[in-house]
Amino acid sequence: MKSKITIILGLFLAVLFFSCDNQSPDLVSNDLETISEDEINSLKFDEIGDEDAQQPICGNHLPNFRQRMMNHRFDRDCLTVTSSGDDYPKEIIIDYGEGCVGRHGELRTGKIIITMSDDIFNAGAEHVIKFEDVMIGERSVEMTKTRINAGQNEEGNWVMESTMDQIITYEDGSSSTRNSTGKNEWLSGFGTEDKEDDILERSFSGDVVTSEGAEYSRKTTTPLLIDRSCLYIKSGVIELNRNGTQVIIDFGEGECDEWATVTKDGVSELVDLSQRGKKMTGFRHKGK
Repeated sequence: MKSKITIILGLFLAVLFFSCDNQSPDLVSNDLETISEDEINSLKFDEIGDEDAQQPICGNHLPNFRQRMMNHRFDRDCLTVTSSGDDYPKEIIIDYGEGCVGRHGELRTGKIIITMSDDIFNAGAEHVIKFEDVMIGERSVEMTKTRINAGQNEEGNWVMESTMDQIITYEDGSSSTRNSTGKNEWLSGFGTEDKEDDILERSFSGDVVTSEGAEYSRKTTTPLLIDRSCLYIKSGVIELNRNGTQVIIDFGEGECDEWATVTKDGVSELVDLSQRGKKMTGFRHKGK
């Protein structure tokens, strides 16, 4: 019988078989289940960069963008946004100052620097999103993500191709380094300031190396359905693979709900994604 687990995560995603100790994930365990926590962190931090970069990239007026972020994302007046000018190429800096608490309860500090070669609506435009001295909770996140507008596909949907390099450093000094290539296909909301109308399919593949020398691959076998009016990934499948051992994370069939299924060695667990906005402390069984 599938068991229901309440994951205490500061994530809009959440999941899987963590260590019961209050510590960073076991990045060198032969059991891929323990690496899943790190994977979920990576998805969370990548999405933070995409969400926070969306409005200044698409918006025409910085004051309006800043006010939108303050109204919908953060708990207080904590944000500074600056631009090098109106003409391209240009640079936009989002500075979290002394700290901003996002809608999932995570404290963010540092800066996001966005370098833009051209308007987002133009095919071939390249945007580089870089984290500078960023802390999310008690974790340090270094990330550089390059996005290129690949134009519209046969269905008329805009496609953004991307490469990402990311390093997550945990409280105990352990870290994971990942690289990936992927794409977002926008089903709606492309180029608008309001993130609530964003619906896209995200696919990627890449590799991870931990500070202890463990290596594994990660990829989407079914694109992730991201609807930013929903707190959770609505569907899609991620496969983690180390030395032939797999962990499968399945986010469902398209409903906006808090459930995902994790499968390893033919055994599945139904997991509860609703415990957002809390410091990550591992997992506990429902009712405990």
